[in-house]
Amino acid sequence: MKFPAIAIVGRPNVGKSSLLNALARKKISIVEDVPGVTRDRVAFHLPIDGKYVEIVDTGGMGFNDEQGLSEHIEQQIRIAVDRADLVLLVCDATAGLTSADKTIALMLRKKNVKTIVIANKIDGPKSDPLIGDFSRLGFGNPIAISATNDRNLDLLIEAVKGQIDLTNAPTDLPPPAMHVAIVGKRNAGKSTLVNAIARLYEDDPQRVIVSEVAGTTRDSVDVRFEKDGKALIVIDTAGVRKMRHMVTNDLEFYSFHRAERSIRRADVVLFLIDASQPISDPDKKLAAYIASEFKPVIMVVNKWDLAKTAMAEAKEGEAQKVPRDVDLMDEYGKYLDAELRFLDYAPIAFTTAKDGKNIQQVLDLAQHLHKQANERVTTGKLNAALEAVIKERAPSSKRNERPKVYYATQVSIAPPTLVLFVNNPDIIDENYRRFVTNRFRELLPYAEVPIRLQVRGRARTKLDLPGKIANAADAKQRRQATIDARKGPKRHGS
Repeated sequence: MKFPAIAIVGRPNVGKSSLLNALARKKISIVEDVPGVTRDRVAFHLPIDGKYVEIVDTGGMGFNDEQGLSEHIEQQIRIAVDRADLVLLVCDATAGLTSADKTIALMLRKKNVKTIVIANKIDGPKSDPLIGDFSRLGFGNPIAISATNDRNLDLLIEAVKGQIDLTNAPTDLPPPAMHVAIVGKRNAGKSTLVNAIARLYEDDPQRVIVSEVAGTTRDSVDVRFEKDGKALIVIDTAGVRKMRHMVTNDLEFYSFHRAERSIRRADVVLFLIDASQPISDPDKKLAAYIASEFKPVIMVVNKWDLAKTAMAEAKEGEAQKVPRDVDLMDEYGKYLDAELRFLDYAPIAFTTAKDGKNIQQVLDLAQHLHKQANERVTTGKLNAALEAVIKERAPSSKRNERPKVYYATQVSIAPPTLVLFVNNPDIIDENYRRFVTNRFRELLPYAEVPIRLQVRGRARTKLDLPGKIANAADAKQRRQATIDARKGPKRHGS
């Protein structure tokens, strides 16, 4: 699906990200009073008169990045401009026309791209005279706006409509079939994986900045593409650091919480693990957060080429033959199970993102997990599984009251949410809940996704069928339940 493209460019701190957020009417890009926050291309699909265009925020041109990423940022700007049908050149009217504004305008004229000059930070009519100098940039009369106060955005939209051809622009933006968040600690290869996906499906191999510099990605970046005729969104996120760094750096704190928000809005999470490094505290914190949100997750073991070479070299003196790749994978999988026990249900995929290896298989697996998480089983099938679980191991309690499980029902999907009705929820301990959850994962179509198990109390009634009573060993009570069920009406949902 081809969208007319609009690029927002300008020198640092002129309000480019504020403009994108104002047009989108929600916070898409991080806005801070420091230059150089935006580095990657951040896109949003904006409706104009029933047609959709793609508007792209970019980093500040001419910014001297302290981490040495200036050339990477400039490259992302060049890509955005080269792909654009229209450029919005944003200037800071309060600072006046600068040499940097003139340099950017000269570059745009050489590229012969349609351009609208925007004089930002004009909060009221009294400040309108400040925009006069910007006519000298050679793109006609500038438009005076205030992105933070939503001033004159309607005039900007009218100007855009006059400069861009909306004839063949899509009239519909199908909702994505799946959101996939890519998370991990710094330098795990998240952005490299995003670029591998973009290269495979969008012919955009430099969609986000990739660098050996830690902390390159600061914001969460949505990348939309189509796979098998369905729209998918992959979310690149900032790398997670130890918590002490979050407390002392506002930008990193905000980036970390944007990563958490990306996990919450994801349908499936790709948890990138740097196989060349030991599992660290940030890895464990991320894994715990993913588990707490009940998100389907794939543990994507990246840089596997480096790790397996190191593992094989370590074993040279132990065996007569070179260890097989599958044996090394199995060994590493056991290591992950031991380190990240609360994600032991999650499938593991081994990749080398820089070579694009196994990328399509990872996305296929993500779609499979998404389908699992949205499965709904019948009450009959669920209670047949429950009966098998109870027969294998009935609940016990150290208190005098004997725990009983009457029946189960599924109340929600994504995550699959199952409710056990029992005589007293307080005496069903956590160990038994984990046992039931794990057995359900084996018996129901939820083998690789988290299950939310809820336990609710209620008194036994004639609606409870035989075989759904927790104390399977107590034959007398089971016989009485059979008699009661025969006398009463048939239970709903059976």
